[in-house]
Amino acid sequence: MSEELKLSILNKLEAEGSIADTKIAFADVSAETILGALKSLESQEVTYKTLTTEVWTIESEGQDMLDNGSYEARIFDAVPAGEQGIPVAELSAKFGKIASLGQGSGFKNKWIKKNGSNIVRLVDSIVDQVKVDLETVKATGGHTSSEVIKDLK
Repeated sequence: MSEELKLSILNKLEAEGSIADTKIAFADVSAETILGALKSLESQEVTYKTLTTEVWTIESEGQDMLDNGSYEARIFDAVPAGEQGIPVAELSAKFGKIASLGQGSGFKNKWIKKNGSNIVRLVDSIVDQVKVDLETVKATGGHTSSEVIKDLK
């Protein structure tokens, strides 16, 4: 494979002048194998620059949020419209430990508020930005905002 890969690299360089991203150009070859081939081609005046990229993946908690919505969106959806809302105890019974996490973020986002022993809606609809951000990470392996990545961790 190594000689074949070196020949493929040289052919691509001859045809295109450069290779912007070997990960794309040789997707079926490991990064280590490509690096080995490039190092052996240095004697033929082939130069290269190593690029380091970060790729984020979605773990089980994130996948759960992709499938079911963020904790705060789930809480919001469980709160009926109107002045009565839903008892905090009912949310806790239905959602367990994520109830308090979802309520906290819902309060912070000003989607819901506590009214006595109930939670009531402050808005008619929401955008589940956590889910939107997770979809971006899943599709691209990253996000344009390092702050969003930090929050999603």
